[in-house]
Amino acid sequence: MQGGRSGTSGEDRISMLPESLLCHILTFLPTKESVRTSVLSSRWRDIWLWVPRLDLDQSDFSEENTCVSFIDKFLNFRGESYLRGFKLNTDRNDDDEGPSVEEACLMRVVNKCKIQHFEIKNYFGFCYLEMSLVFSMCDTLVSLKLSFVMMSDYDQSCSLPCLKTLHLEKVVFQSDEVAEALISSSPVLKDLKMSQSEYDSVQVLRVRSKSLKSFTLERADPDRVENSLETVVMDTPSLEYLNLINYQYTSFQIVSMSESVKFDIDVVLLSIICNFLSFVSHVRDMTISRRTLEFIYYHLEINRRSKFYGLARLRATMFSNSSPAMLPVILEACPNLKHLTLELVYHFLVTEGTSRLLNLLPPSLISSLESVEIESPITDKATELELVRYFLENSTRLEKLVLRLNQSCLRKHKPGFLKQLIESPRCSGLCQFVILHC
Repeated sequence: MQGGRSGTSGEDRISMLPESLLCHILTFLPTKESVRTSVLSSRWRDIWLWVPRLDLDQSDFSEENTCVSFIDKFLNFRGESYLRGFKLNTDRNDDDEGPSVEEACLMRVVNKCKIQHFEIKNYFGFCYLEMSLVFSMCDTLVSLKLSFVMMSDYDQSCSLPCLKTLHLEKVVFQSDEVAEALISSSPVLKDLKMSQSEYDSVQVLRVRSKSLKSFTLERADPDRVENSLETVVMDTPSLEYLNLINYQYTSFQIVSMSESVKFDIDVVLLSIICNFLSFVSHVRDMTISRRTLEFIYYHLEINRRSKFYGLARLRATMFSNSSPAMLPVILEACPNLKHLTLELVYHFLVTEGTSRLLNLLPPSLISSLESVEIESPITDKATELELVRYFLENSTRLEKLVLRLNQSCLRKHKPGFLKQLIESPRCSGLCQFVILHC
């Protein structure tokens, strides 16, 4: 505990903290590390036993039943009602023979304790989990996180009245109804994250929640597996944040959603871009990946009448040496854009000869912009600086422009280039120009 000692008296200041604060500190450690603190001094000998949370790794026990025995001893010493959080890291495969240690541990904590935070993280294969055991914690459960778990059937009469956080990583549901029931049985759910498994049987995912604020949905790798999920139905009137990763659903239906929802979208397939644009056309705040930007550009080249009239804030990634016509086409489709953030990335396979963007950007397209932030590596042709010069010289309402230069590469600008850029004329006399080196 030398980090907590005074340089003059050698006093152990950390050990002088109240027990309640020491217990709170130990809640951020795995139980194995928490137990190790017991050898520091007599003051620390029993502190870990007062931590109302168990964070166990099955690999730390020589046999599976010793993990269960450890839980029993902890509960017997501290009292069954003391435990509030339980996490188990396991490498169980559903093909393994014998009883499941996950269910054995789960039986101990759900039947005796008022668990509020429960998590199972599986690192190998899939473990099978009875949903009836999960629902037996329904009166107190606030957070439920499952990873690589196969969910069984459910009892439709059950409810999770306190559940606010639900994270499901590669969880396998046996049917559409099982997934829908778990979501709809949580009346105060705020945060939902789902990462689809390639073995999932869900074809239509219905997300119906009046309380949901944040939803992240990641689809399985489209290059490796054939995914069963084709349709997503959103009935979430209070939703504030939607993040779709590897978006490639045939149908995405929005029954209800807040007008102020923020979108963070990564579109995989060009063939579904029309469906994608149909539900984001009135979005005010949107973050899009490089390939999404390219797909939107391809669509707008054919359908120039498509507009994002409500879009006020856009964050996008694009190649610094990409198509020179891409940026003006995108900006033209956003007539009311006020805040633009661009992350420029360099790709050696993209032709260098197409890197000059500014000559093709008509000033009329950016008259509404109030702030621009550009993050970029230093390129051979100083594309990032030419782009900055364009915005400074043509944005009539621009209040602030920030250029974040990534200096991880060995390239450098020509002597005096940055000084010339700082001293270059600006269309808006009130514009503040800032250069940051990351």
